[in-house]
Amino acid sequence: MSYKSLETIAALVDGAVKSAASVQDQARAVLAAAQSGDVGAPFDALDQLKAFRDADLAGWMRLRDELKRTRVQVTELDRAMRDTSESAGPEAIADALVELARSRAEFIHDPDGEPYAVIHEGGVRRCLHIFSKAFSEWLSFCFYDEQDRAPNDQALKSALTNLAGLAKFRGAELAVHLRIAKTDDGAYWLDLADDAWRCVRIDRHGWSLHAGGNAPLFTRPASMRPLPEPVAGGDLSALWRLVNIPEPERVAILAFLLECLRPDTPNVVLELVGEQGSAKSSSHAMLRRLVDPNQADLRAMPRQIEDIWVQARSSLVVSFENMSGMSWQMQDALCQLATGAGYSTRTLFTTAEETVIQLKRPIILNGIAVVVTAQDLLDRSVHVALPRIKSRLTAGEVEAAFSAAWPALLGGLLDLFSRTLAVLPSVEIDRASAPRMIDFAILGEAVGRVQGHQPGAFLAGYMAMRTAGVHRTLDASPVGAALLALLDDRPSGFSGLQKHLHDELERYRPPGEPIWPRNARALSDAMRRLAPALRMIGIEVVELPRTKHGQPVTIRRVPAAGVAGVAGVGGSGQQLPEEKNSPAPAFGREVL
Repeated sequence: MSYKSLETIAALVDGAVKSAASVQDQARAVLAAAQSGDVGAPFDALDQLKAFRDADLAGWMRLRDELKRTRVQVTELDRAMRDTSESAGPEAIADALVELARSRAEFIHDPDGEPYAVIHEGGVRRCLHIFSKAFSEWLSFCFYDEQDRAPNDQALKSALTNLAGLAKFRGAELAVHLRIAKTDDGAYWLDLADDAWRCVRIDRHGWSLHAGGNAPLFTRPASMRPLPEPVAGGDLSALWRLVNIPEPERVAILAFLLECLRPDTPNVVLELVGEQGSAKSSSHAMLRRLVDPNQADLRAMPRQIEDIWVQARSSLVVSFENMSGMSWQMQDALCQLATGAGYSTRTLFTTAEETVIQLKRPIILNGIAVVVTAQDLLDRSVHVALPRIKSRLTAGEVEAAFSAAWPALLGGLLDLFSRTLAVLPSVEIDRASAPRMIDFAILGEAVGRVQGHQPGAFLAGYMAMRTAGVHRTLDASPVGAALLALLDDRPSGFSGLQKHLHDELERYRPPGEPIWPRNARALSDAMRRLAPALRMIGIEVVELPRTKHGQPVTIRRVPAAGVAGVAGVGGSGQQLPEEKNSPAPAFGREVL
């Protein structure tokens, strides 16, 4: 080796020694400052301390211990000195992501323990579920904005898990809503789901736009789409030029739309039926878009009940089109979903964990044939038959017309909601003869009055619709149809043992009918399910105490259930006369 090479190596070693000595001097100076009472000095010299740690790890650990004795928050110092460079491991990057998120967002959980991040940026308040795609993208962007590179998937996943724990165990418990909310002051709120995260407050005095502040917290699934800014004084009459709804059923449609905005009451199921080309799907889509636009406004009915609940979790309105029939299990699931229930299933990748979905949602169905055949679901349904279309517009023309009218239509709906809320307290219904969906009936009465109809007009139409639906369900039931045929032949009714009734009904069994009660006990169960429907059309089924010979049963005709009495301010609540100045809507009529 040449003399010059030896001289160069000696110079490098001497420089390294001097550099190490300089780093040690800087570290001692930081310690001296901390010992003199300046506990923030180490945080002003992070680069120097990092250099000292990299050059002399043992010396750094001794210095760290000395700093700890001077009451320096060494845990926070470790976090500040953490290496987030490209050579750092996933754990260090995950910790950096957590600290970054904590500095820019507030973490909370809802009453069900779901974790959320509340982000205030640019004068906008957003609420994102921690495990949502939107929050992951936001956190990744923040990291990229600071570090000029993206975090790896392992670090991001670990950070999200840590933040979820922070939200659940350190965060406040706050209500988080989807599209609609009601606050303690009695006001209703509708999330517009726009970029400014604005929402509308509605009460009996009117409605107003709000952005953050005292508004409830709303979250938004990825499939949710924005509503337009509503226009005050909007005219709802334009809606009927775009949807194929017969005039007598329009009050019921408006009542359904307003019921969608009330999270504190049971919901109804809207069933739209009509022949091919009656604009079922387009009318269905526009009614849904008026209150809850979605990436897919119309969806096919899923095969699994679990999928219904999963879809319902991501939208306000549950919407299925072109249905040809439903199993009893599916109809039971829609009953539960409309009026509120929970669905539980085993959590993925676990053996004992349970995932519970608790929901209540309005539902819209459409099809050529009637699909609501179960009596329990019928009680929760509004049936509307769509007439034939005499003059057609192109899909583009309809879409352009709806988009142009949408802001005014939404404003008109909110105006109607406010006026309905003002009238609602004055509406009373005779509870003895009230329908099952009494909240909807009272709301419909209020809507009818705001629309200029006489008191009782809506309820009369609603009860007539339910009676027509009962006949449809009985016709669809082999036992129900057989029983009606038996009573036609025996007007005096039947009185005897259930097993003898089973033998009698065999004569009226439809040929080749596979679904038929095999014995008297199965017939008793079928009759019990049909009893509410039979009672509505004036047929009473009474089971007497069982004897040693069998189960006695009596079936006879009685006066049909009448229309519930309706009263307003100072009203009597008595039975309505048959004739009114304003005719009762003929809900659910068949238009051929």
